[in-house]
Amino acid sequence: MNIRATFVAMLLVSAMQQALAQKQNSSPTESIFIMNGRMSRAHRDTVLIYYESSQGENLLQSRPIASDRFILTDSLSHPVSAWIGFKDQGEMLTDSALDARLREFYIEPGRIYLSGDPSHPDSIKLIGSKSQDEFVELNKRTADTRKEMQPIYDSYYREKDPELAALIGTKLAPYEDRLKMLNYQFFLTHPRSYVTLHEIIPFVPQLGLDSSKLIYGMLPAYMKQSPDGQRLAAAIKKVEAVQPGNMASDFISTDINGNGVSLAECRGSYILLDFWASWNRNSRQNNVRLMDVYNKYKAKGFVVISIADNDASPKAWKTAVEKDKLSEWVNVLSGNGTDNDLADKYSVHYMPTQILIDPTGKIIGRYGDSNNVHADVLLDRQLAVIFKQ
Repeated sequence: MNIRATFVAMLLVSAMQQALAQKQNSSPTESIFIMNGRMSRAHRDTVLIYYESSQGENLLQSRPIASDRFILTDSLSHPVSAWIGFKDQGEMLTDSALDARLREFYIEPGRIYLSGDPSHPDSIKLIGSKSQDEFVELNKRTADTRKEMQPIYDSYYREKDPELAALIGTKLAPYEDRLKMLNYQFFLTHPRSYVTLHEIIPFVPQLGLDSSKLIYGMLPAYMKQSPDGQRLAAAIKKVEAVQPGNMASDFISTDINGNGVSLAECRGSYILLDFWASWNRNSRQNNVRLMDVYNKYKAKGFVVISIADNDASPKAWKTAVEKDKLSEWVNVLSGNGTDNDLADKYSVHYMPTQILIDPTGKIIGRYGDSNNVHADVLLDRQLAVIFKQ
């Protein structure tokens, strides 16, 4: 082969590679999906399917089941999570009763087939969807761990005392860590899967920035542009915003004595936000150490604001504040589940977690997240440098 022919061949290969890359990264077009349902012993006459359109719009479709069969169609550009359940026409269900009948599946463009007994949701199977096959694989990986967790969940939901229920909930921590790693292993081996894209979003605060950004970086451009891709980017940005080097987000709350509190009012001092809970053993042990740290530096302008995850058990919070002698500094509740949820605002998912803020309002330290080993030592060292002890 002469030089000219070799050069032309190289150009052709390069063009083919570029075309393939463009195809892999271009946005999929809308295509029809057709769900054929063939139900056995159909004791329900209506199928419900909740899902999201390719544009992120929440949709509900309802179809009658006739002679144990139904057909449902729509257009999608990519696989999406869908919740499918069955009921009778005119049947009124509470939210909890409906939730008990719903199961999650992944639907995608093409012809897919749903089968099983509507009165036994766990018997329902979906075939014809590659994404559903991946979802089944993920569930198999985590099944044993979830089975081990179930008795703890049962005890948690049976317990009427919020403080005791929260204490039972702490027993879930090692299993949740295991689930996190099992899911992350799946994410790593399925980086272009829409199952990965959808399922990783709630894991972002627990996985941390490096791990979450690694998965996000593996996504093709069109997946990043999808509704879930945008949610993942927002979740990463939210965690990023409360890391050292960023300005701390202001908040207004009410302290244990009914007085108004705002972070802005404390500017000009070194402030430690201490996220804890009365039912969390590590938090209670940390309170003893934190009191020593506070007494050491309070004369130099060191301020502590303790933020307790005790919204469901304020009486226990007040008892713990008194017993641990925390009344020397500001104590507020987290506001769990409200628009002013401070733990959510600062992406706190482990306790105790402490965030150090300098006099200008900039975050200069974060201690206690799942991957932060020897957090107490690191905090002590930083305070010693700041106050030159």
